[in-house]
Amino acid sequence: IILIVIKYGRNQKKEKELKDVVEIVTTKIKENKEENKPIGNIEVKGYKVEGIIKISKINIEYPILEKTTDEAMQYSVTHFWGDSVNAIGNYTIAGHNNIDGTMFGNTDRLEEGDIIELTGLDGKKVQYIIDPEDVSCVKSVKAGTREVTLITCQNGHKNRLVTKAREIEQE
Repeated sequence: IILIVIKYGRNQKKEKELKDVVEIVTTKIKENKEENKPIGNIEVKGYKVEGIIKISKINIEYPILEKTTDEAMQYSVTHFWGDSVNAIGNYTIAGHNNIDGTMFGNTDRLEEGDIIELTGLDGKKVQYIIDPEDVSCVKSVKAGTREVTLITCQNGHKNRLVTKAREIEQE
């Protein structure tokens, strides 16, 4: 029980630190957009931030770190596959499935029609809608589309939970 409490406390501390990073990124995007200049590098524990993922339904908002390593995944969700945030094609994000609901711990609660929002460092936000029809993991469903795939572990790291979403077409 003591180990669980310690781990929970560490996760909550990380959550606070990541919320601060999201706030810094959001502020810099707003400031630099007005001045029409690049945001520059923002890092978390030595890993560059590529953008922000927000899923309101499960109350998460995290910086997306530049690459997937065991160490990087201890801090935040990570870029696993694809070119860049909101580029045409499939952008895949990996994150731990923490039992306390942090990181991708509640992605199993997402359903068809739920929204995932990605913000690039250029300030561009794209919303994606959960698409249960897609059975591929890292390939694009259709050429010329934007997609996001979330990957996490479950069942004691024995299985993977994959959540697939495609861009909401704006009218």
